[in-house]
Amino acid sequence: MTIAARIQECTVKLTIGDAENAFIQLAIAIDGTAKLLYPGKKTSERCKKFLKDSLPFILWSLSNGTPAKATSLSFEISSSSESSEHIEFEDLVYKIMRCSLFHEGELSEKVEFVNDLYVGTLNGKIQFPLALLGSLLFAVIASPVNERQRVPESTSFIFGKTKVPVNHMLGCLEKTKIAIRNGFY
Repeated sequence: MTIAARIQECTVKLTIGDAENAFIQLAIAIDGTAKLLYPGKKTSERCKKFLKDSLPFILWSLSNGTPAKATSLSFEISSSSESSEHIEFEDLVYKIMRCSLFHEGELSEKVEFVNDLYVGTLNGKIQFPLALLGSLLFAVIASPVNERQRVPESTSFIFGKTKVPVNHMLGCLEKTKIAIRNGFY
């Protein structure tokens, strides 16, 4: 399957609220994109690099351009024994989420998908919103290496009152940003 097919399937899964399967498709699309961006690097290294390099855009897309720059994002998970653990964003997405799903067949107990408008922690779990899955997907879509990918013409997102075909955004960060801004107006 192509990266485009994974993008398409991820959008379908997001539309029906199937976060876990949307994330599986997204993780494969992230790896495919990272492989094109960073040839020769091992899977974990290239995926984490893509996530870290994309972090400013991911946070920008969640917050209407509020963070202009971001170099890291970490989460603190506290357990009931009063110990806490710090997890960097790229380790959360790659190691804790992707690897647990791909290698263990289930999402780590440290994370749960939520249909809320915030990222947070609750009862020792990171609350990972569907909107953040969308922002990760937009990072894949906007990556210049995906410029030649094509999804069915019907695949689109609605930002505010504007319907934008994914093919219009593929490979172009600026077009993706313009589309996303429509959702904040």
